This record gives sequence, structure tokens and C-alpha cells, in this order.
Amino acid sequence: MPIRTVRFDELTTRELYDLLWMRQSVLVVEQASPYPDLDGRDPDALHLIATRSGDPAPVGCARCFGPGADGTTAFGRLVVHPSERKTGLGRELVAASLAHLAERWPGHDVVIGAQLYLERFYGSFGFRRTSEVYDDGGIPHIEMRLNR
Repeated sequence: MPIRTVRFDELTTRELYDLLWMRQSVLVVEQASPYPDLDGRDPDALHLIATRSGDPAPVGCARCFGPGADGTTAFGRLVVHPSERKTGLGRELVAASLAHLAERWPGHDVVIGAQLYLERFYGSFGFRRTSEVYDDGGIPHIEMRLNR
């Protein structure tokens, strides 16, 4: 499945609408988590967008961020459309996010906020838990770190 990396200002209006619709449908509606997905960080992110060949509508996405004040990089808002679950797309998006961060900012650790039930999934990429469980939008989360 093609995954492309796009800066916010390169997104067309339609691409942005489709991307935000998918995120809202999964992260807010499906997960019954009424939180502000539009957090003001999209313009600063590099967006990884997965599509089916020949169809421009996104079926997966993630946001990547360069080093913050603590020197770590991050990715988040990783979403896989329900029609593409159990296909390996989530793994592809994590791998693509990590490859992008390593290429662009080599040597920087990666810190993510992960839903608790995904701890083993992210652990399979080398992430380890670095926090106690905390609530984020009504969903248990943990901070995880990948040392580089």
C-alpha cells in the first residue's frame, strides 16, 4: 500500500478534509473519546498518508514531529481505517514513521503516547514504557520511548 509523506501546506483541501474525517471517525467517534483532535499541531507535522492504489482517500495516517525541547522526536495520531485493520497497515505506518524520523533526525530518541492496550505492539518495535498509566480522553495511555 503506498505511503507518502506530505507537509501540511502541501495537502489539498480535499486531502485535508479526508484525513481529518478519518481521524475524527476513528479517534473520537469509534473510540468514544471526545477530545480535541484538532490540537494546532498539524501545520508543524509531517503527515504520512496511506492510500489504496488508484484511490486518493486515506486508509491510514500518522503525524511525525522533529525534536522538541527535550531533544526527542515523536509520531502520533496513527490511524488505520476499519476496512484495513488486520492487514499489517498499522505496522507499515509505524515502520514508515520510524524510518522517516531516523532519516531526518538520526540519533534522536522517539517518545510516543500509546494506548495501553498497544503496549506489546509498540514493544515489538523496541519501545519501552516510561510512565504510569494516565487518562487521555477517557482512554488509558502510557508514554513509551525508543532509544536511538
